Amino acid sequence: MSGNAYRLRDRAALLAALLVPFLVALALVPIRTDLSATNAALVLVVAVVAVAAVGTRAAGALAALSAAAWFDFFLTEPYSGS
Repeated sequence: MSGNAYRLRDRAALLAALLVPFLVALALVPIRTDLSATNAALVLVVAVVAVAAVGTRAAGALAALSAAAWFDFFLTEPYSGS
């Protein structure tokens, strides 16, 4: 692979680090009252691990920060994202 392909993959991983946790948290909104906070956090951890496995350390760290922010916004009471 050339250097440009690596840079493109890294950029895609960073974009995924922002979007994947957001989309997963958004998907959990309809069932957040039936889902414990622990289980919701574990689902987001799976999303973070998936991004980290595909991307770089920076993408994994950004995905973790993104997941924490979206967990706090969408899945903790009082619900901000209603």
